[in-house]
Amino acid sequence: MMHHRLLLIVSLLFFCGCAHQGSLTPPQDVMEHQRQVQSISDWQLAGKLGIRAPNDSGSASLKWVQKVANYQIKLSGPLGQKSMIITGTPAKVRLEQTGEPIQEAKTAEALIKKTAGWNLPVTQLAYWVRGVPAPKLRITQLTQNDTGLIAQLIQGGWRINYSNYRDHNFNGANLPLPGKITAEYKDIRLTLIIRDWQLGAQDASQ
Repeated sequence: MMHHRLLLIVSLLFFCGCAHQGSLTPPQDVMEHQRQVQSISDWQLAGKLGIRAPNDSGSASLKWVQKVANYQIKLSGPLGQKSMIITGTPAKVRLEQTGEPIQEAKTAEALIKKTAGWNLPVTQLAYWVRGVPAPKLRITQLTQNDTGLIAQLIQGGWRINYSNYRDHNFNGANLPLPGKITAEYKDIRLTLIIRDWQLGAQDASQ
């Protein structure tokens, strides 16, 4: 059974990368897909997050609700395991865990420092889960699949593999989004299986 602290640390770590000078320029078709994806400010995903680390592993159900610059990420383990809610706004990040005091910080970076003792610059996982590179973070390698979408991305120290793209309708147009993402950072491996995407404004309580 995965320790709850490991789930917290690894989940927050997935927001992080190490910034470097210089970066590969994405191909034109990747940049066009990125433009289409980033034009949708409200979206939701639901799925399952698996974590494998040297001394522990486990999984949790995940629901992510993004509304422009605000987000809420709910993580809940099987069989009544503690739940976790991470709520972020441009002004602060808030962490709620079952049976634990609420913790807040001005940024996700500060919250990581507070809860895990690490000091890492923050990027947006919100880009990676949608199959596009995060801005202002070095791209070391980018490989495309047969349809021009990203198959593998190495950025900020993470190696991210994408598969199971499916088209999702938004305003009459089809937008391909990944159904499976695996990400590796040093000796940590994450697997995200996305079972549902919702594009456009939704009721977060649903």
